[in-house]
Amino acid sequence: MLIEDDPSGELRYEGADITPFFRMAPERTIYLSTFSKTLAPGIRLGYIVAPQTIIRRFVQAKQGADLHTATFAQRIAADICERGIFKQHVRKIRAVYHERRDAMLESLDSHWPNECSWTRPKGGLFLWARVPETIDTKEMLVRAIERKVAYVPGLAFYPGEKGGKSAMRLNFSNASIEQIRTGVQRLGEVIRESR
Repeated sequence: MLIEDDPSGELRYEGADITPFFRMAPERTIYLSTFSKTLAPGIRLGYIVAPQTIIRRFVQAKQGADLHTATFAQRIAADICERGIFKQHVRKIRAVYHERRDAMLESLDSHWPNECSWTRPKGGLFLWARVPETIDTKEMLVRAIERKVAYVPGLAFYPGEKGGKSAMRLNFSNASIEQIRTGVQRLGEVIRESR
């Protein structure tokens, strides 16, 4: 079986949409996703698409853990999907997040030292950035927070204490374009001071 974890697959800004594996091999795939990245962060509601025999097992396991997810949240999500509101909402947030992603990329080009690099994500909520190898982003975070900017140090995405020391994950979905520009500029200043 293939487990496909796809929390932000609906959030695509460039290129064609990517067909999930479960559409190509539904009998061999357990597809996991959530409404918290697309509908609303406060709706902590995930879902699984899988063969019925596997779904039955998940239902049993969930009942043993907590009986069920809040009915109210499930009803809200179901109603929004059934009425087609979800697809409209996804189109809207795609446009908003696309603008914010582009603002972050432009700001990185303008305000970060040339020794830094970053991805240009075609979707999702984050981009991955690297600073000079002499900088530890976990240590640098203290100085960034003093300037009212935060990120997730790259170390959090590697097993043990290896890897990611000079990397970070930046979120572009949760701030206005002006906040993104200000935050990226401040981070650029912190990077220069940390060299």
